[in-house]
Amino acid sequence: MKILVIQGHPDAKSFSHGNAMNYVEHAKSLGHEVALVDLSDADFDPVLRYGYRQHMEDESFPKLVQQLVKNADHIAFFFPIWWSAEPSILKGLFDRVFTPKFAYIYHPDGKREKLLTGKTASVFTTSHGPAFFYKMFGNVLFRWKYLLLAYCGIKATHCFDLGNMEDKVDTPERRQKYIEKCANTLK
Repeated sequence: MKILVIQGHPDAKSFSHGNAMNYVEHAKSLGHEVALVDLSDADFDPVLRYGYRQHMEDESFPKLVQQLVKNADHIAFFFPIWWSAEPSILKGLFDRVFTPKFAYIYHPDGKREKLLTGKTASVFTTSHGPAFFYKMFGNVLFRWKYLLLAYCGIKATHCFDLGNMEDKVDTPERRQKYIEKCANTLK
């Protein structure tokens, strides 16, 4: 299987980054073809300065990521939940990559065509709040599963959050179990 991992934490020393790198290595050990977009070292402007009215001057990075998305069977997203959303750099990547005519098309009759059908995705997050909160009230995982990915035709197969980060229940063993849980979705 061709897997694209999108690591959405801007800090290369973060838990989310480490979890993504473990997933990459585990996927490779299982014989999958893996591509990585690591936003902690990406050099691109995440701001969609003109909306979709006109292209930005440098489209090279978004075009590269579009090609990786097109080639992938499965996309795994790793990021922390900040202020009930993904980090701004990941939101900017989504804005600049999952564009009209690449991810979907609006037709004059008002119908939308999903252009990324047949692909699956996993969303692995961390948060300071309890995980159940983001599943029930925070709408982050719901938004990613139904309003972002499904909108383009991508089926989310796993959406996990490790809540209570840096709380008294947060231990190295608990974090390791989460890393293993994420990697084990590859089986």
